[in-house]
Amino acid sequence: MNPLLNSQHLILLFGGAVLVIIVLIMSVYLLQKTLGRALKPGESKPARVRVEDEAAFTLATVQGVITQLKTDQKATQERLVAAERRGEQYAHKFELLAREIDYGLLIFDAGGYVTFSNPLVRRLLAVDTWSRRRYGEIFQDIPELSQLIGECFEAGAETRKKPVQFQGSEGSERHVEVTVLPTRDRAGAMEVVACIFRELVPPTPGA
Repeated sequence: MNPLLNSQHLILLFGGAVLVIIVLIMSVYLLQKTLGRALKPGESKPARVRVEDEAAFTLATVQGVITQLKTDQKATQERLVAAERRGEQYAHKFELLAREIDYGLLIFDAGGYVTFSNPLVRRLLAVDTWSRRRYGEIFQDIPELSQLIGECFEAGAETRKKPVQFQGSEGSERHVEVTVLPTRDRAGAMEVVACIFRELVPPTPGA
């Protein structure tokens, strides 16, 4: 994801730019005054500009800068809104696709809270993934899954196609194959952990 300027960044940028412009104008003004005093008595001096004229010039310059910054800010906000809309569209398309795949999908954010689950994973695991809960709460009755996800968050450990057996909420024995994969951002920080589940056929007794 490419980071975009949020409203707070825009306000800081706007205030900083205005401050820089004011400092530059005052520096030029003071430099002109200093050069004027440094001229020899016999040399001609530029006509003195009235204080009112200098103040009006400074005000007009600052107002021009403010107008330009407001224009840039509006354009940036429009791009931000457009990007947010595209993000919402992509998220909606992802959700539609995830509902159709033949695997259970469960995604946790960097804090370990569930952010997405498709209908198949809820059927396979028979757990409540609707509310915003951490993986330890969701899998409190399936400690092996909680441990695999915890190791992924703590050490970045990947798990691929590991068979897991557990008792369902109705007392039946369930068998699933689980893959746990971490995703990191550009700085290397944990971004999301995705868990993929596939139902396994229980072994035949005596086989």
